[in-house]
Amino acid sequence: MIKRLVVFTVLAIGSTAVAHADSISGFFSLTGTDSFTSSSLTLAPPQNSVVAGAVGGTFATYLTDGNPITFATGSIPYVQGNNIPPSIQLFSTTEAGETFGFTVSSFSADFVNNGIEGCLTGNTCLTITGMGTFTGTGAVAYTPTPAEFQFTSQYVSGKPLASLTSFSASASATPPAVPEPASLALFGTGLVGLVGIARRKLSRLSV
Repeated sequence: MIKRLVVFTVLAIGSTAVAHADSISGFFSLTGTDSFTSSSLTLAPPQNSVVAGAVGGTFATYLTDGNPITFATGSIPYVQGNNIPPSIQLFSTTEAGETFGFTVSSFSADFVNNGIEGCLTGNTCLTITGMGTFTGTGAVAYTPTPAEFQFTSQYVSGKPLASLTSFSASASATPPAVPEPASLALFGTGLVGLVGIARRKLSRLSV
């Protein structure tokens, strides 16, 4: 029984340590063309977006500046404030044998046309912050990881809504926190206590 408890201890601590070994971490920037109104956003054309600018973490292993990004087709409806859309893969990008996909689970939309919140007077701006999950498949099968997507687009004064414009965006992934060493130590102490109890019980049985 003691041997079994010791084996269980090693397996449990080992599993905890590697639980997020294949999670995605890092960030990248992107740009493309879009059109929007006060109630909808369309990435047009959805294949005309690229990685542009900073790339870090896991993404830097695969993605390079100018790599194509494919967005979901069709119009994306929204309301001012919080939105809970049907679960859809908003965009994906493939390079060096790895495909990353971002599935949005919720987002906040801010449509501004009155010269506030950093949107210049006369311009019309749309800012979206989306929460969701990044997946990575191909060369490495990464664990789905919580992620965030930031999107900004605007029409300059005099340009009509729903006409083509350009957007800038960024995406980042942050793995769930792993247990701190102190927590693991406490966990191990508890298991040592269990081993001691088991040893005393065995001693009583052998008397």
